[in-house]
Amino acid sequence: MQNTTAVAVTAIALGLTSFTSSALEIYKDKENTLNVSGFFNILYVSGDGFDEMSDGASRVNFEFTRQLNDGWSAFAKAEWAVNTVNSNSNLTISGDGRLAPGAADDTISTRLGYVGFKHDTYGSFSFGKQWGTIYHITAPTDMLNAFGAEAAGSFNRGTDGGYTGVGRAEQAMQYNNSFGNLFVSAQMQATQNEVDISEEFLNSLPEAGIPGTPFVPKDISITYDNSYAVSAIYSLPMDIKIGLGYNVANIEVTSNENPALVDDVEDTMIAAHITYGSIGNYGLYAAVVASETENHEMDNTGEIIDANGLEAVVTYRFDNNIELLAAVNQLTADEQGNDYEMAYYVAGVGYYWSDNFKVFAEYKFDDTTYADGQSFEDANGVNNDVLAIGARYVF
Repeated sequence: MQNTTAVAVTAIALGLTSFTSSALEIYKDKENTLNVSGFFNILYVSGDGFDEMSDGASRVNFEFTRQLNDGWSAFAKAEWAVNTVNSNSNLTISGDGRLAPGAADDTISTRLGYVGFKHDTYGSFSFGKQWGTIYHITAPTDMLNAFGAEAAGSFNRGTDGGYTGVGRAEQAMQYNNSFGNLFVSAQMQATQNEVDISEEFLNSLPEAGIPGTPFVPKDISITYDNSYAVSAIYSLPMDIKIGLGYNVANIEVTSNENPALVDDVEDTMIAAHITYGSIGNYGLYAAVVASETENHEMDNTGEIIDANGLEAVVTYRFDNNIELLAAVNQLTADEQGNDYEMAYYVAGVGYYWSDNFKVFAEYKFDDTTYADGQSFEDANGVNNDVLAIGARYVF
């Protein structure tokens, strides 16, 4: 039997922590099972200069298991993001809970895909695109309905964290196991990906009309090499958990204007969390995630920076099924002469019509400061506050 720590971590990795998981059992025999789960999340988003319906990270996943001999079992999972609003929206909310430009060919896209084997005593081994080892540490604050998960480093440089293994790690080999109250995870990522930064952030400029902190693209390319990670979570009495994780990736930064200029550096991330309670349950849930990164994030000028991140979430679900929440995301440059700070605060209210259907509203109050000390509003002539109203159905 898995202990409670492993079960909690599994629930976080499924991305369904705000509700009671209710996977649909499609098929089962003596050796095989097939479950389907996911959620649909539709949002109305409104801010200074835009007003639109959007998909809020809707997804469908298929999970297969097969019993083997000697207590072992095999498993496989495939998860797809589904744009439920339309196929060519110019504004979407990505699977990482942030506003971003979308495209017609993004109607269905891969989020996860992996295969592995596990044993109740010896743990699990998995291979493919999966939640990163350090994401077990940052996941407890990645649970808002429309915003969040932008400060700790899980989805750095506007990606899903796949290149460096901190979010949905690509081409990753991972080991997970529990020993009493202690959950441990280790990961190696064997990858070679090159990203052209000037193209990646082209549509994030202020004139694109997309809310969020705009990046000024640099004419550089980043090549991501192998990465390695470890993490551990310990369950204390009174439903308190503490966790610590470390991730390091080798990256090569090349100037497209002068290919002879190459800089080999380590992209590192250390993260820690403390949590109380379980999200979605009645009563109090609180989580704080703190991180320290080097060569991992970018400021608004496109410079790669060292930074400190803080994410905190507090929710309370009352007996009448009304839930109140408050959250903060704060990413601060840790470099002399750089004033960059991505910061915002979220207040929200939700109503659980049932454990699997929820209506909600969240408001983001932005307080971002650019590298030169200007506020977002002063630099762009508009404020960056955003209202999101929506409904989520979990199956």
